[in-house]
Amino acid sequence: MKARQYLEDVRKEVEPLKVEILRCPFLTKAERGEMTVNQLCTFVENLLYMVPHDARSYILMASRANDPEEAKYFAELALGELEAFEALKEMADELDIGLRPLHEMRIIPHVIDYTHFLAFLATHRNPGEQVFALLVDFPVWSAACSKLFSALKNMNVIRNVKFLELFSDIPGWIEERGLHICERYVERYGDNMRLFALLMEKYELGFWKGLLEG
Repeated sequence: MKARQYLEDVRKEVEPLKVEILRCPFLTKAERGEMTVNQLCTFVENLLYMVPHDARSYILMASRANDPEEAKYFAELALGELEAFEALKEMADELDIGLRPLHEMRIIPHVIDYTHFLAFLATHRNPGEQVFALLVDFPVWSAACSKLFSALKNMNVIRNVKFLELFSDIPGWIEERGLHICERYVERYGDNMRLFALLMEKYELGFWKGLLEG
């Protein structure tokens, strides 16, 4: 079994979830120009909780990796996440949100479940399982961010959308180097890799569907 073909197969398997994500009410409201400032604040506020925690998960993956190539890969993902966090804080400042104590944040459980699942992977699973789940999910997250980016550019809700722009295009090295890592694990852990990828996509769906609950 080759990792690249397996990735393509599992991406096809999650295609219905991707379609559901891209058609979720939060994104369709934005496309129709009906998104309110409060709804956008909910998106940003929950990500202010999620993004730094995701960066910590990547750092943990790097620290647990036995292979230098794997450690470097996760470390670079963490750096990208921290860069995105700076852009997110600029977005929050424009919306007059800013960083607040945890107990003052409007955190929605179904929205942040994704981040807790990523932490589980970082703590308990191997690099192949971790990377494969991310490679299945990243294009879906990117497509949703691109859709929201385009919608907000056509509205007068906010000017600073660099955070969304950063995720609208996934650098090619993420998949190429990620597949090289997955190749070492796919024969032995292929079933687990598929399972965790499917679960991650369901958590991704929960993120976008949950945003209008706040």
